Amino acid sequence: LIDKIGGIDEIYKDLKSKKSKLRSDFRELVVKKLEDGKEDAFMSKELATIVRDVPGVQFKLEDTVTHDFDRKKIADLLRKFEFYSLVKRIPGMEVEKSALQSGGQASDQAGKSRKINFSVVDDKNKKEFLAELKRTKVFACKEVLSGENVLDSELVGLVFSTGEKSYYTKKVDDKILDIFLDKNKTIVGHDLKSLIKALANSDTYPIASLFDIMLGSYLLNSSTKAHGLKAIALRELGEELPAGSDQGSLFGVDPKVVAKELQLILQVYKKYEKKLQSQEDLGLFKKVEMDLIPVLAEMEMNGIAVDTKLLGGLSKEVNGEIKKTEKKIWKDSGEEFNVASSVQLREILFEKLGLPTDGIKKGKTGYSTAASELEKLHGQHDIIELIETYRELEKLRNTYIDVLPKLINKKTNRIHTTFNQAVTTTGRLSSSEPNLQNIPIRTELGKRVRDAFVAEKGNVLIAVDYSQIELRIVASLAKDKNLIGIFERGEDVHKATAAILNDASLEDVTKEMRSSAKAINFGVLYGMGVYGLASRTGMSNYEAKEFIAKYFEKFKEVKKYLDNTIKFAKKEGYVETLFGRRRYIPELKASNFQLKAAGERMAINMPVQGTAADVMKMAMIEVSRKLKVESKKYKNDVRLILQVHDELVLEVKKGLEDEVSEIVKNAMENVVKLNVPVGVHVDVGKRWGELK
Repeated sequence: LIDKIGGIDEIYKDLKSKKSKLRSDFRELVVKKLEDGKEDAFMSKELATIVRDVPGVQFKLEDTVTHDFDRKKIADLLRKFEFYSLVKRIPGMEVEKSALQSGGQASDQAGKSRKINFSVVDDKNKKEFLAELKRTKVFACKEVLSGENVLDSELVGLVFSTGEKSYYTKKVDDKILDIFLDKNKTIVGHDLKSLIKALANSDTYPIASLFDIMLGSYLLNSSTKAHGLKAIALRELGEELPAGSDQGSLFGVDPKVVAKELQLILQVYKKYEKKLQSQEDLGLFKKVEMDLIPVLAEMEMNGIAVDTKLLGGLSKEVNGEIKKTEKKIWKDSGEEFNVASSVQLREILFEKLGLPTDGIKKGKTGYSTAASELEKLHGQHDIIELIETYRELEKLRNTYIDVLPKLINKKTNRIHTTFNQAVTTTGRLSSSEPNLQNIPIRTELGKRVRDAFVAEKGNVLIAVDYSQIELRIVASLAKDKNLIGIFERGEDVHKATAAILNDASLEDVTKEMRSSAKAINFGVLYGMGVYGLASRTGMSNYEAKEFIAKYFEKFKEVKKYLDNTIKFAKKEGYVETLFGRRRYIPELKASNFQLKAAGERMAINMPVQGTAADVMKMAMIEVSRKLKVESKKYKNDVRLILQVHDELVLEVKKGLEDEVSEIVKNAMENVVKLNVPVGVHVDVGKRWGELK
C-alpha cells in the first residue's frame, strides 16, 4: 500500500477519488478493511508519531551528572535478583573484566587474584606436563578439532587445566591418552560427550569418572533451558565470557581462550559438587547422567542407515499429494491462495467462508489458525480436514522426506542424529538434526518414513520397548491395588479399566468403552480435567465429570497419590521422580488461575514421565554394559543406534538377533524393581517401520 499509494493520508485521499488506484489494483477485501478501520488507522499513526513538544518539562543538564556509589552494594543487589549480565556493566567494574579477557590478573567472587598460567606442550616440558596430570585427581579437558563435526574432523589437540596450570598439547600420543584410562581421576568439562567422541576416534574409551557441568546445571536448574557455558558462568560466577568465545575465530579455536573457560568450568565444578551432594542428587548425576554420556556418544557415532531410493519415490508421491490437496482446498475456498500463509488462511476461513469463531483464540493479528484451534472446527467444513492433511504432508516433506538424504554423512553413509541430554524438563532425551522422535507413529505416511531407516546388508534391526511404562509407574507410586492387579494379571490395561468403570466383564467391553478408559488413563498422567476428557471422547461435560468421579472411586489410591503430589509440590516448591530428579514449579504460587492450573498439571506429570525417563536411561546404560563390557563377543556385531520415547533400537548381525533380544529384554525388565511387573515388547525386522 505504501509503495503503490503512499502514507495514511494519501491512502484515504485515494479512496475518495473516482479514479482510485487502490480500488483497481487491490482486492475488495483490502478496501473493505481500510474503510472499516479508518479510525484505527489514524489513531495508530498518532500513537506511532513521536511527540517532540511536550510542554512543562523542567530539565537541567547538570542534574544528570553521575556521582560515586557503593559498587559492592549494587553488585550484590543485582546478583540477588539474578541480573548477572548487568554486574559487568557497573561503571568501575570494567577493569576486572578486561583483565580476565587479556589473560592477566582477574578477581573472582571471593576477591582472590587468579592468574592464567598457560603452556604449549613440547619436548622440553612434556615430562612436567605428564607429572602435573599424574599428580592431579581432578582436571578439566576440551578437545580441539580440525572442523566442527567430530566424524569429519581430526583431533588437532587437547587443552587441559588443573586450576593452577593450563596446557595445550598438539601431539596426542598413547602417554597422553593413558591419562583418561585412570579410574581414580575425574574429567571435568562442559558437554563432555564431544570429548568422548573425539577420543573414540583415537580408539580411546575413558574409564575415568566424568563431571559435566552442563548436566550438573540441568539437574540443579531444571526450570531453565540455559545450560550453555556462557549462561552457567554468568549465573554461577558472575563472569561474562567474551562474545564468540565458544565459536572460535576465523583461524579456528584459540587454545588460550579454551584454557580460560576450563578454569571457570573447574570453579563451577566445585560449587556444583557441593550443591548436588546437599540436594542428594549426586547419585543420580553420577550413576545415570554421567554413565549415559559414553552410551550416547557411541550411539551418535554409530548412526543409522537410510534407504535413499525409498525416500526419492516417497518425495515424488508426497509432492503430488500436496498439489492435489492444495487444488481441493482452492476449490472449496473458491480461489487460489497460499495455504501455508496463516494470514491468507485466516481471511479465507473466517471472513470469506464465515466459519464460527466462538472459542477460537484471537491474537494481535486476528483469529488463530493453529492446529489446536482448527480441531475445534471439525465438522464445520470439509476444508478443515484438507488443511490438516496438507500440513501433515508438508511437515513430513520439509522435515524428513526431502531433508534426510542431505543429512547422510559422506564418510559413513549413515545419518547421525544428536541426542540431547539437557533439554526436556522431565529428564527425557530429545534428538535433533534430524529429530527422530517426532516422526508420526500412527499415520500410514509416518510409518513409511520410518521404513526408510534400515539395517545394513547382513544385519537386522531389533526394537525393544517398554509396555505401558508410565501407567505401571503410576500404579507403583500410588500403590493402587486395582491398577496393580490389572498388570499382575497381564490384562490389557485400558480394557480392564473399562470393565471396572462399567461394571462389566472383559468380554463385554466395547471399542468405545475401551477408548474412553484409555483417554482417562492417559489423562491421569497429564492432569487432564473435565473439559479435556469431554473434548477427547465426545462426552458432555456432565458425563466427563461423572466418569472421572467414578474412576477415582474405583482407583482410590491413584486419587490419593495425585492429591498428595500437588500438596507436596505446593509446600516444597518442587516434585521429584522415584530416583530423585527434581523439577521446581514456581507456577504453583501464581495468582493467575491458568498458570496455576498448568503448574498443577506439571506437578502430576513430571514424577511419572520423569521416572519413565530415568528407567530408560538406566536401561540404556545396563544394555550397553551387558553387550559391550561383560561380553567382548558382540563388540563389532551389535550397535545401539536409536532411543525414541520408551523404545530402544539396535542393529545386530543376522543370526544373533535371538540371543541379543533376550539379553536386552532381561536387562530392561530388571534394571528397576517396581510394585508391578515391567513389561517389554521385542520386534525384529529389516526396516524400522516394520517393527511394532
